[in-house]
Amino acid sequence: MLIKLRFDASTRLCHHLFFLFIFFSFFNLGAADHIIIIAGKGGLPEFTEKHAQYARQLYDVLTTQHGFTAAQVSVFAESGAKLPITVSVCTAEKIQARFAQLQSSTQAQDLVAVILLGHGTFDGDWAKLNLEGPDLRDLDFAQLLDKLPAQRQVFINTTAASGPFIEKISKPGRVIITATRDGAEQYATAFPEYFVEAFLKADDADLDKNGRVSLLEAFDYSRDRVVRFYESANRLRPEHALLEDNGDGNGSETPSANSGDGQLAARTFLVASASSTPAPSVDSNNPLEREKARLLAEIENLKARKNNVPEPEYNRKIEELFIRLAKLNRQIKGSAAR
Repeated sequence: MLIKLRFDASTRLCHHLFFLFIFFSFFNLGAADHIIIIAGKGGLPEFTEKHAQYARQLYDVLTTQHGFTAAQVSVFAESGAKLPITVSVCTAEKIQARFAQLQSSTQAQDLVAVILLGHGTFDGDWAKLNLEGPDLRDLDFAQLLDKLPAQRQVFINTTAASGPFIEKISKPGRVIITATRDGAEQYATAFPEYFVEAFLKADDADLDKNGRVSLLEAFDYSRDRVVRFYESANRLRPEHALLEDNGDGNGSETPSANSGDGQLAARTFLVASASSTPAPSVDSNNPLEREKARLLAEIENLKARKNNVPEPEYNRKIEELFIRLAKLNRQIKGSAAR
């Protein structure tokens, strides 16, 4: 009897510890996901204002609709930029310091996305983002990203002369988007306006109508709007956006979810892993719908990390998630029938 009592007590303790582990894992999941938005030097007041506007719009949509907290989104802008949010001055030193902090605060399963706005240049050797003080090169960003533990990485450069960034930054598991295909395309780009618009007008950009905009959908939306913009103005198009996500160092203007570039981007969303903020189409007052949105985000994030997870572990986790989702759907259906 004594042995049985000890066994029962031990079993109960293990159960309690297990559920405590699940509880704290749930609330910590996604806490280290991070977005870095850099609105670089504008040169002219009109460009400074425009870049700051795009930065704020992205910040707003990420923190109000995509589940990120203010602490999970870092914004860098010119010292003269007028923004109603907390920002850091866009200097190489401050940006590098933020990456250094992320080295110790992110883990392998986390998402880190970097979004560049502003002016870019190419001198034949290096492509650069113009900042206050020394600029940061394509190689500099590659080295900063390589030091991060986070394996889910996104790099989006919407500036002129951004194409060469692909060669330096390309790596399996990374999604890279540039506004131009090479360093010779050095005119101010229209791409950032439409890239931001893809998230502001999510219903239009969400082609598969699953309630969220993937990076592939955002790219397709932005590229197509840029083409229409120059066609309607009867002008030759001086920018050709590229997406690269298979690690071969070559971007594509027409990526696909089925083959080549585009497969990873189709499964990647700028959504916090443990987002408690539902997609716009979800009833935010219904806890079951909120849980469903969280489960769907967890499934997509696991799918995005498929290449970095051992196959047996991936199969086990994806099966568990789909079983939970099926049970939850039955609950939702049952509550709606009452």
